[in-house]
Amino acid sequence: MRLFILAIVFTGLFTQPLQARVGSQSGNPDFDGSGGVDFSDFLLFVGKFGARQGDERYEARFDLDGDGEVAFGDFLIFVGQFGKEVPKAMGKIYWTDSGTGNPNPLQDDKIQRANLDGSNVETLVTYENFLRLPMGIELDAAGGKMYWTDTTRDRIRRANLDGSGVEDILNTRTFGGQSLAGSATIPRDVALDLTSDPPKMYWVDAGTNNIDDGKVWRANLDGSSPEALVTTGLITPQSIALDVVGGKMYWTDSGTGGPDAPQDDKIQRANLDGSNVETLLTYENFLRVPRGIALDVAGGKMYWTDIVRDRIRRANLDGSDVEDILNTRTFGGQSLGGPATAPRDIALDLTNDPPKMYWVDAGTANVDDGKIWRANLDGSSPEALVTSGLVNTQGIALMLTP
Repeated sequence: MRLFILAIVFTGLFTQPLQARVGSQSGNPDFDGSGGVDFSDFLLFVGKFGARQGDERYEARFDLDGDGEVAFGDFLIFVGQFGKEVPKAMGKIYWTDSGTGNPNPLQDDKIQRANLDGSNVETLVTYENFLRLPMGIELDAAGGKMYWTDTTRDRIRRANLDGSGVEDILNTRTFGGQSLAGSATIPRDVALDLTSDPPKMYWVDAGTNNIDDGKVWRANLDGSSPEALVTTGLITPQSIALDVVGGKMYWTDSGTGGPDAPQDDKIQRANLDGSNVETLLTYENFLRVPRGIALDVAGGKMYWTDIVRDRIRRANLDGSDVEDILNTRTFGGQSLGGPATAPRDIALDLTNDPPKMYWVDAGTANVDDGKIWRANLDGSSPEALVTSGLVNTQGIALMLTP
């Protein structure tokens, strides 16, 4: 079998520049995730052989030595692993950190990832990639892309999952026809519907902030065909989550953010085309500046973070049976007089046994005490996974492996 592989690939090599550079890093040649490097992986590899970064055929996962080209060095790595079992890759946590939010220390802004247990933290995108106050983040694992919102540059951007290939795909101010001198749009969070044809991204935009001009939008993944779905009744929409099977989108609206106007705070849902808007939760449910939201559709629950009350809360998908499941200040052992914790965004791992919720906490905000946590869905067994190097964590997304 190995001779057969050698014969086929070396035939291709005669039409390619011979490059025998094997880099210091080595990717995973189990391309189909079967747990072993076999003939199906070889067929996938041959299909990408000769592709270079910038080519339409290029995918970073086939560039095993990370030199920007799928070439002989990658082939040597592949052959060395052929026939061997490969442990399935561990899942990843991705998050955004908007730093201090000031215009000068932009070096704080970053997108990072780590293993699901918090180990192996990697910085993927920084201010050198023109990152400015990143907020929401979402993953297209099959497509090898991450998407995020840039609240300062009014952009929705994407990159490969390793942080390479950063591109602007949508300028939310330009297409919105805004003419204000300041930030006329503030894209907060993004969610993906990869089942649609074509696939769609949805995002919430806070408009001019604290004014009744927030919106919910959607567009194709390349930024084309933008549509304003919900254009009235929103003040400061913060986060969005999709139930594509049920045909619903859910979002949080933190209102004006002031203590005297809690009536503005709400969680709403609508059909995926923006019709049939329903208000599910309000200040009457002790809602205080809701931020991140995540859905357990099979379990019939929605989960969200409450910044003012330092809570993670959940309810049925129709808004009934609201319950506090975790007080982030109490379990964290905080003793500060002010808001010692600020839970921002939340994501669920429903494949784990038991299922887990992950969330980012900005701590005292703009101070280097942000954290990433996880716990069981009932709030038990909380664990601090990443406890250093975080300033003002905002969004979180999970890449899960079967």
